[in-house]
Amino acid sequence: METLSKLPARALEYYINVRRWKTHLEFFNLEVVFLNRLIKEHFLQSSGEDRINRLTELGSKLSILVNEKHHIIGLLDQQLRNLELLAEDLLSEGLDELSEKQADLECRMTDLIHQYREVKKELYNIIEGILDDRKLSVN
Repeated sequence: METLSKLPARALEYYINVRRWKTHLEFFNLEVVFLNRLIKEHFLQSSGEDRINRLTELGSKLSILVNEKHHIIGLLDQQLRNLELLAEDLLSEGLDELSEKQADLECRMTDLIHQYREVKKELYNIIEGILDDRKLSVN
């Protein structure tokens, strides 16, 4: 971390943001695993055909998002390496090139999080409907 203190303020901000995004993606992974398990073990078998189709479609969307997450993690790792090399004066790229990459990463993260929230919102609505139906059938 001592080496990182040599970074210009803007590059240090990039480093902090990339580390924060990696943390968000680690939690994203935990959450997706949990949601998939919840769907498979508790909701697929007790849903109507329409809901099963919708849950399956949303599961596919989650898989696509997970693939995108893997791609983004690779880009984040590369950005971290470049920032560390910049701190050690070993990077041939300048801060302008890193700024372009940082802007691209920010767009990718924003898009991923937005898409993921939309899928989760739909999943939660379906699950809520299933739980309401269960409550009605018990009463």
